Amino acid sequence: MVFWYRPAMKATLEIPDDLLRRIKVEAARSDRKLKDLVAQLLEAGLRASREGSPSPTLPQPVARRHGIPLTAEAIEAAIAAGRE
Repeated sequence: MVFWYRPAMKATLEIPDDLLRRIKVEAARSDRKLKDLVAQLLEAGLRASREGSPSPTLPQPVARRHGIPLTAEAIEAAIAAGRE
């Protein structure tokens, strides 16, 4: 009988400092290895994306002092006008 052993692949990832700090705190708090927690979080994220979890919603436009909502289109138009 032959069994195949598949070791974990090593990878280098660039993770924002604040996010890595939060992951390290959670690993220490739950007494888990960092690599195990990262693998678990990646699996959960992939599973959620396959299940069609809703994408994050964009914030509503902020009303300016004159009561006219500030939209992405208005910002883009103001930027374009500044370039002309």
